[in-house]
Amino acid sequence: MSKSILTIEDNLIVAEDLKVKLEGLGYTVVGNFTDINEVLSAIGNTEVDLLLVDILLGQEKTGIDFVKEVYQVKRIPVVYLTANSESTMVKMAMETHPSAYLIKPFKLSEFVINIDLAIKNFELRDKSNEPSIDYKVLEDAIFIPDNQMHLRIDNQDIIAVEADGAYIKIITKDRNYQLASNLKNFVRQFSDDSFIRISRKHLVNLTLVEKINGNTIYLGKYEFQFPRQNRQEILRHFKILRTK
Repeated sequence: MSKSILTIEDNLIVAEDLKVKLEGLGYTVVGNFTDINEVLSAIGNTEVDLLLVDILLGQEKTGIDFVKEVYQVKRIPVVYLTANSESTMVKMAMETHPSAYLIKPFKLSEFVINIDLAIKNFELRDKSNEPSIDYKVLEDAIFIPDNQMHLRIDNQDIIAVEADGAYIKIITKDRNYQLASNLKNFVRQFSDDSFIRISRKHLVNLTLVEKINGNTIYLGKYEFQFPRQNRQEILRHFKILRTK
């Protein structure tokens, strides 16, 4: 199966040239984006094996800033492509631990080798990255990034988690929190049998469900709809008394 690559390049001519080169080498190009929300959305909806990133994007945010935001959602190998070899810029890029840093213009052979190595080395590291020590993990709460802190949210206080484009909204009894992530990624990291995913957009806390009417589920002042074909599966999570 061919590997998928996403490019972040503001020069459309260069982006198209990269696409032609990559597809000629057998790679699949997911797309080229210069908007961080589009990047996060693509990563949330598509399997991406590598990011090819131009550092200077002709806007306030650099490619390095994009990579840092992507890392909050998913770790993906990164290859920087840039004409800038200034030591300060290189140092900033190295802080994101890229797989390669190629100075434009570069040879095609050099380009191919670095992409192949980036993907293969990341796969090997991912397989061998299993912890050697078993740590006890707190299961009844999660910690989310909040500026320079990590903020605790108890599972029992979470009413629901809602997908919202390239973000998710964690709805709690006190307030809502928005994170640059997607629901699939959240569910993969969040393990609590008290929660079920009722649709592509919503994960809800079973212990707070007050009623179900048709294809609508009610949790206090909140109500969420789910596909009608999911109704029987959802009802199996509740003890429903039968009448004669």
